[in-house]
Amino acid sequence: MDSISKAAFRRLPRYHQILNAYEAVGREYISSRELSEILEINETLVRKDMADLKIRGRQNQGYGISALRARIEDFLGLQEITEALVVGGGHLGTALATYPGFEHYGLKIVGVFDDDPQKIGTKIGGHSVLSVNRLAAVIQKKNIKLIILTVPRHVAKEVTEVAVNAGVLAIWNFTPCELNVPSGVKVRNEQIIGGFMALSYYLKNVTGSPDDNGE
Repeated sequence: MDSISKAAFRRLPRYHQILNAYEAVGREYISSRELSEILEINETLVRKDMADLKIRGRQNQGYGISALRARIEDFLGLQEITEALVVGGGHLGTALATYPGFEHYGLKIVGVFDDDPQKIGTKIGGHSVLSVNRLAAVIQKKNIKLIILTVPRHVAKEVTEVAVNAGVLAIWNFTPCELNVPSGVKVRNEQIIGGFMALSYYLKNVTGSPDDNGE
């Protein structure tokens, strides 16, 4: 199995975004210097990342964008289809279930679940919303390994337990709840409010608060 450092792994999605943008405007090559300047990291680090990916550049041209993008996609498994279920049919769950961009990265939403009787049976992203009581059965029937969790905090742990017991190995967690899962199950937490708080702190310190101006 291929392996790279955790820091390099975290940079791969950003590399991929840059490559897509350059490819969209007709560029065929990109240099380690350009990548380092965009990412604001040392050029030597970029070259090490490329070496870890077993990608070699051409002298005076750089790295072939198409080949590098394909290598990153292969490394991350993006060329394989990953089927996922969205659990929670609120505003966020609906936005995620109907986002067309996921399919470009091999993510296919195949079902939406909720416990609200008024939502069950309605359509979200072309899927009939199913009762969360059917979650375990669908996970096992479709051999689902990933769920996208957008339920309220007070039911997040219960839903997680059901999903894990049914065979889920990865959870994309958009709830504010910290989930305890067994070894072998991966949780990716997307703390939306936490992200806003960090930006709010940044803005406060950049612009200054009224108290800072003596008002």
